Amino acid sequence: MSLNHSDYVKDIVFAFKKLPGIGERSARRLAFYILSQNESVAYNLADAIKNAKQNIKLCKNCFNLSSDEMCPICNNLSRNHKQLCIVENPEIIYVFEKSGNYNGYYHVLHGLINPLEGITPSDIRLRELAVRVETGSFEEIILALNPNSNGEATSIYIQKILSPYNVRISVLARGIPIGSDLEYVDKDTLSEAINYRKKFD
Repeated sequence: MSLNHSDYVKDIVFAFKKLPGIGERSARRLAFYILSQNESVAYNLADAIKNAKQNIKLCKNCFNLSSDEMCPICNNLSRNHKQLCIVENPEIIYVFEKSGNYNGYYHVLHGLINPLEGITPSDIRLRELAVRVETGSFEEIILALNPNSNGEATSIYIQKILSPYNVRISVLARGIPIGSDLEYVDKDTLSEAINYRKKFD
């Protein structure tokens, strides 16, 4: 039996529901919005996603998203080479850069240790982090991970693997609510958290 129009809509809704933070109602609203617009809206969106997936890769140094082998941040030699900020995903880098209060480099883990979901230290970029710290000239490692149980477990593990190296490990100030996600924190709160970071114990 061929698909009728409601089946096509269900397919779009199902696709949108896979996105983080999108529930049934929001997915349905987006689906009907796209279908109510000119064809160019849908085609431009599809082309933008396709082009991004084909041309964006991971920076070979920090694992941020990049269209080149090295991202613009890693290629910027004017940044503070003594600071390395550890983040869960590339979106957090965007939030930090928007705040304008940090001028060091980054390392993207692409996840957090999460035993309940089977995510172990070997599943995220921790080995690469240890290599960067061992071979680099960093004096401070800033742990900018979400203030929840997975972020805490990952921070403790990072402290353990970096203990052989002579680096200061600091954590963002706790002006950020426990259980919140950094990508949703406003830039002023994040700036305060960066400026008043403290030693990680």
